[in-house]
Amino acid sequence: MLAVIFWGREQKIVIAGFCLMLIVGGAWRYILVSDTNNLVKQFNEKGKISLVGVVAEEPDVRSDNVKYAVNVTEIKLFDSIYPERSRGAQRTSGRGKILVVAKKYPMYQYGDKIEINGKLNTPKSSEDFDYQKYLAKDDIYSLVYFPEIKLLAAGQGNWLMGKLLFVKNKFKYSISQILIEPQGAFLAGLLLGEKRGLSADLTADFSRTGTTHIIALSGYNITIIAVALMSFFNFFMVRRRLSFIISVMAICLFVLMTGASSSVVRAATMGILVLLAQQVGRLYQIQNALVLAGVIMIYLNPRVLVWDLGFQLSFAATLGLVYLSPILQNWIIGEEEREKGNKKILGIKEILIMTLSAQIAVLPLLVINFGQLSLIAPLANILVLPVIPLTMLAGFLAALAGLIFLPLGQILGWVAWLFLSYEIKIIELLAKIPLAAVNFKWSWLGGGIYYAILIWLVWRFNHKQKTLIERIRV
Repeated sequence: MLAVIFWGREQKIVIAGFCLMLIVGGAWRYILVSDTNNLVKQFNEKGKISLVGVVAEEPDVRSDNVKYAVNVTEIKLFDSIYPERSRGAQRTSGRGKILVVAKKYPMYQYGDKIEINGKLNTPKSSEDFDYQKYLAKDDIYSLVYFPEIKLLAAGQGNWLMGKLLFVKNKFKYSISQILIEPQGAFLAGLLLGEKRGLSADLTADFSRTGTTHIIALSGYNITIIAVALMSFFNFFMVRRRLSFIISVMAICLFVLMTGASSSVVRAATMGILVLLAQQVGRLYQIQNALVLAGVIMIYLNPRVLVWDLGFQLSFAATLGLVYLSPILQNWIIGEEEREKGNKKILGIKEILIMTLSAQIAVLPLLVINFGQLSLIAPLANILVLPVIPLTMLAGFLAALAGLIFLPLGQILGWVAWLFLSYEIKIIELLAKIPLAAVNFKWSWLGGGIYYAILIWLVWRFNHKQKTLIERIRV
C-alpha cells in the first residue's frame, strides 16, 4: 500500500514499502523450509529404532570414524518405543535427514541404500559451538552414533551426482599417486576444496597465517578456473559463444562435484557473471554479482544467513574487497605511483590491499567465533598468493596426466611439488613467529559496534569522492 500510494512522490516511503514486502517474503520462505517437514526427529531419545535411507552426500571420512548424511525413507518402530502398540515392529513412511557417525569399515558410498539400527539422539551444543544449529541449516536434527548398518542396494542416488563424485574420487586418487604428503593433500585442497587430508598441525598453520581461504575454493580459485577455461577454448579457436556455454556448464558441474557449499556456490555465481560480462561486453559490477549470489543461496536455504559461518565469512570478505579496497588503494597507492610505478611493486601492493581489505571485513566474525586473529596474514598472502595460479595449473595438468598415464603424471608432478613445497614451507615458517596470531574474544555487541563504525567510514569516504568528482565537473 505504501509503495502504491506514494509511487512517484516519496521515493523513501516507496523503498520502505518494498522493504516490508521483502521482509514478509523472507519470513514466508523461511517458514516453507522449517523443520515441520522433518518427521524423523520426533523419535529422538526414544530407544532403539530401525531406519532405511539413502546416503545423500559424499561420506565425510575422519581419522577415527566416517559421517554419512542419510535421507530417511522408512522407519521401523518397536514396541519398546511405543508399548501401547501391538507387539513386534511396525513400519511407517519416513521423511527427514539424519547424520550417522559410523566405523570407517565397511565404507558406504553416495547412493547406497542402507538399513540403520540404533538410537536417534538430539545434537548437543556447547558454549563455544552451537552444533544443533550448525546441523539444522542442512535440515539435520538427529544423530545416530555407531549403529548397526546393513547394505540393501547401491546406486540409488542421483545418476549425475554419482558420476561426478566418481570423477572427483579418481582425480583425488591420481593426486595421491603422483604426490607425497602433505603436498598431495594441499593440492587436493586447492583444486577440490578437500581439507580433511591435511594434518592438524598444517591446518593450524594455515589458520595462524590467515591463508585458509586458499584451500576453501573461494572466489579467487573459481575465477582462476573460469579464466583458464575460457583461455583454453580460445586457444583452440572455439567459437566465443560455444566456449562460454561449455565453461559455464563445466563450472556448474564442478560445484556439484565439490559438494555445492555456500562459499563455492557464491564464488561460482560470481565467476559465471565474470564470463557473462565478457561475453556480452557489459561492465562487470561485483556488487550486483554478490547480491545475486546471496539471493540465490538464501532463497534455496534461508538458514545459511544466520547459521552458516562459511557463508558469513565469504560474503564479509567479498564486501571488504568491494568497499574497502578503494579506500586502502587511495592510501597505499597514489595516482602518481599508479601511473609511473613499477608493475611488480604495484602487484605486491595490490595483494596487500586485497588481504587487508578481507581481514578488516571478517575480523569480528573471526574473533567472535574462533577467538584468534592473524597478524602475519598480510605478509603470508604477499608471499604465497602470486604462486597459486601456477600451482593450480601445474597440479591440474599433473593429476590429469596421471589419470591417463601415471609415469607422465609423476614427471609433471615434480613441477607442482616445487610450488607446493615453497608455499607450505613459507606458511610453516611464518606460523612459528611469535605473535603471528593473537588470541582474544569479542561479544556480538562489540562486533556490531565495529561494523557500524566501518560502514560509517566507508560512507564518509564515498561521500567525499562524490563531492570531489562533482567539483571537478563544475
